[in-house]
Amino acid sequence: MTALPAWTRAWGDPIGHARVAMWPEDFQVDERLGFLPEGDGPHLLVRIRKSCLSTARAMQALAGYWQVERRQMGYAGRKDRYALTTQWLSVPWPPGEPLPSTGPIPLEHEPDASLEVMSIARHRRKLPIGALAGNDFRLTLRDLEVSADALQARVVRIARHGVPNYFGPQRFGRDGDNLLRARQWFAGEHRPRSRNDRSMLLSAARAAVFNAVLDTRVQAGDWRRAEPGEILMLDGRGSVFLADAADAPHNVRRAAGLRVHPTGPLPGRPGRGLGLPAPLAARENRVMQDWADLVEGLSDQGLEAGRRALRLSVGALAVRRLDGRTWQLAFRLMRGAYATTVLRELIDWDNA
Repeated sequence: MTALPAWTRAWGDPIGHARVAMWPEDFQVDERLGFLPEGDGPHLLVRIRKSCLSTARAMQALAGYWQVERRQMGYAGRKDRYALTTQWLSVPWPPGEPLPSTGPIPLEHEPDASLEVMSIARHRRKLPIGALAGNDFRLTLRDLEVSADALQARVVRIARHGVPNYFGPQRFGRDGDNLLRARQWFAGEHRPRSRNDRSMLLSAARAAVFNAVLDTRVQAGDWRRAEPGEILMLDGRGSVFLADAADAPHNVRRAAGLRVHPTGPLPGRPGRGLGLPAPLAARENRVMQDWADLVEGLSDQGLEAGRRALRLSVGALAVRRLDGRTWQLAFRLMRGAYATTVLRELIDWDNA
């Protein structure tokens, strides 16, 4: 087991304690693709709703029921198992063949799970991983003893200023196991079990280094400032650019409006992107020296270095009381962001 650091919170101590995900419907996630089905082609875009079922198991069940090749199916992103979630899949389907029916898909030996096909449309391409705009969340917080004024004030602050864009604990596996195994692999003591396992270990290693750099920026209080010499990223997009002194006032205004964010490192081999200004490179390297085994291992595996926004903007953020100690929190996040990253800036919680 690898103990994960307690990454620094930006907005102070949690203002209460709650129980989260007591039932699947307490943790609802709706995936947003950001584009429409094309209406023709050799694939189907299928919107499913599932509960107590992983994305991989849902795809396996649907492939078996429709008698299609599982390896030819696609998905944009994984969704939580113990939750009520909707997401999109692509399914190979010969042109001219009648479309299958919507409705429930039978599941054997899984009495608590459910899977339903909600809509079907033809599409020209297999759905690649990452081809989504983001996710909408509705979380039920139970047994939350909190002042309504304090909760509302914290929600307003998060909506106006965002939260540190930490990778969530699920990226590191149960008890940090993925990070431990990544270190063992890089030291020659362990090999990934599969291609998917390799990807998870590399992701865990990258996430740990990024979180460490972000943690130091949160402590310094400049994790959301668009100062000259920063590499900035446009909100919701991967476009990056160097902030220079001539555009400083403009960038300050854009950062205040959550339109641009400073970035941190996703370690790997140097790519062909922007070079880092020397002061920023030195600052990040001081932190990464403490994670040298992961940084070197990622480079050795051939990953190209990248950047990730240090700040996460939280869209459509709202909270309402359902009863005396039960609240519902709703918000929208871009792809690659974690609901737990938002939640930890509000409360502590027990996850059932």
